[in-house]
Amino acid sequence: MSILDKASLIQIPSGYKSTKLYSLRPSNGTGDFTFARSSSGTRVNSDGLIETAQVVSTTELVTNGDFATDSDWSKGTGWTISGGTANNNGASGSNNLSQSSILVVGKKYKIDITVSNYVSGNVQVSAGASPRDTMTANGTYTFYQTCTPNNNFYIIANSFNGSIDNVSVKEVFENDVPRLDYSDGSCACLLLEGQRTNLLTYSNDFTQWTIQSGVTATHNTTETLSPDGTNNATKFVGNGTSGVLKSAPVTGVVARSIYLKSVSGTVNVILKDPIFTVTQKSLSVTTEWQRFDLIEDNTHSSTQGLWVDDIPSSGIYMWGGQLESGDYSTSLINTSGSTVTRTADVCTNAGTSATFNDSEGVLFFEGSTLVESGITRVISISDGSTSNNIYFNFNQYSNSFNCEVLSGGSSQFNPSVTMTKVNNNKIALKYKANDFALWINGTEVATDTSGSTPTGLDRLNFDLGQGSFDFEGKCKQLMTFNEALSDEELSDLTGQVNLSFNNLATFYGYTIL
Repeated sequence: MSILDKASLIQIPSGYKSTKLYSLRPSNGTGDFTFARSSSGTRVNSDGLIETAQVVSTTELVTNGDFATDSDWSKGTGWTISGGTANNNGASGSNNLSQSSILVVGKKYKIDITVSNYVSGNVQVSAGASPRDTMTANGTYTFYQTCTPNNNFYIIANSFNGSIDNVSVKEVFENDVPRLDYSDGSCACLLLEGQRTNLLTYSNDFTQWTIQSGVTATHNTTETLSPDGTNNATKFVGNGTSGVLKSAPVTGVVARSIYLKSVSGTVNVILKDPIFTVTQKSLSVTTEWQRFDLIEDNTHSSTQGLWVDDIPSSGIYMWGGQLESGDYSTSLINTSGSTVTRTADVCTNAGTSATFNDSEGVLFFEGSTLVESGITRVISISDGSTSNNIYFNFNQYSNSFNCEVLSGGSSQFNPSVTMTKVNNNKIALKYKANDFALWINGTEVATDTSGSTPTGLDRLNFDLGQGSFDFEGKCKQLMTFNEALSDEELSDLTGQVNLSFNNLATFYGYTIL
C-alpha cells in the first residue's frame, strides 16, 4: 500500500468549477473546498502568460447559432439566412443581425464567431451595442466583452459582403474563481492573497503616464509579445537620463512594480519614487520579461509613485505597472481609468465529520507563504472553533513557524521552529494519543509522547477554522491522512522522494488545468 492510498482527503489544486475548488479525492465532490473572492484576479497560466482566472459557462445563450434554420434572429437590411450561414450582400450603412434580451448588463461574455466568404466591408459583434469588436477577414474569432448598455446581442454589418457562421455566446465567471498559478514553473500552486488595490489608474496605458523630454514611445508595439501574450506593451527609447513616471495619492509603505524587457542585450535603468527619492534601484534589464519592484515609504508627502528613469537609447519595453499599499508586491491588478481592488481569496470547508479521524492522523502541506510582512497565516483541521483544532501557524515573527494540537481548549502539542517560510516547504504533523511529531523537509524536528487528540473534527480550512488568520501564499499540495504514518512514511512524504503535484495527478489519471 502506498502513502497515497492511506490519504483520507487529498486537496490540491487540480481544477475548479464555479466557487468549488475540486480535489483528487473524494471523486464524487463531497467535501470539496468552498472558494470565494468577490472580484477577478490574475494568475500565470501553464504557458507562462498572465491572464485573468476565469470559468466559461457551459450554457449557450444564442439560439440557432449555426443558422440551421431561418429563425430566432432579427434581420436588418441586407441580411439573409440560408445554407447554414447568415449572409449580407454589402448593403450600405450599419445593419444589425440580433437577438434580444439574452444578456445581462454588467456581466462578461465570451463570443466565438466565424467569418467566411469575405469580400468587403467589415462586420462587428457587440454584447449590448458597446463595445464592438471588428472583423475584416475570413477566420474564427474569440472576443471577451462586458455587456453594456442593453441586454441584446448584435452582429453589425458595415457595408459587409460575406457570411457568418457558428456564433456562440457564453457567460464568463471571474469572481469566486480560484487561481491555479504556474509562476514557480511547471507545477501549479493554489494562489491565495489578501485584499490589495492597484492605485495606478492606468496600469498599461502609458499614454496616461508622464513621458519626460528625451524619451519617445511606441504604444502597443508589435515588436514583442507582452507578458499576457498580446501586442500591448510600450517601447520606450531614451537618452540615458530621462524616464517615464506615474504617481497616486497614498501614504505609508507601498510596493511599486513594473514588467521590463530590453530591446537588445542587457541594459541598466533606475527604479525610484517620482516624488521624493529615498532609495533608487539599479535594474539589470535583459531580453526576457522580468518584474521589478521597490518597496518603501517615501516619507515625504501623501503622494507616491513609480519612476523608470535613465532609459537607454537602445530602448526597453514596459508593461503592467502597479502601486499598492503594503510591503510586498502581489499579482497584477489591471486598471484602465480608475483604481481597482482585488478582494481577498478565501478557501474553506473541505471535508465533513466522516472525513477526519479524531483519534489519529496526519496533516500535510507543501508550499510557501507570501513575503513575510507581520501577518499570521494559518491552515487547520478543526470543529469550527479553537477548542478542537490542529493547525499550522506561519506566524508574523520572522522565520518563525509553529503548529498546535488543541483538545477541549487545552494545548497538547505546540512546537515552534525557525525556517524560511517564503521557501517551498513540506510539512507534516502527526497526531495520536501520546504520540505527536512534526516533520519538515524530510527531518523530524519535534515530538511529544503525552497528550490527547481533538474531537469533532469536520473541516479543513485555509484559516484557523473560525474565519480568522486567512492563509496567504502558494499551496502545491494539501493532504490529510486518517491514520498516523510511520517515521519512514513521514520522511518520504516530506523529503525529496515525495510525489510531486504532477506525479499525484498522473497517479490518479487527472488532467492539470
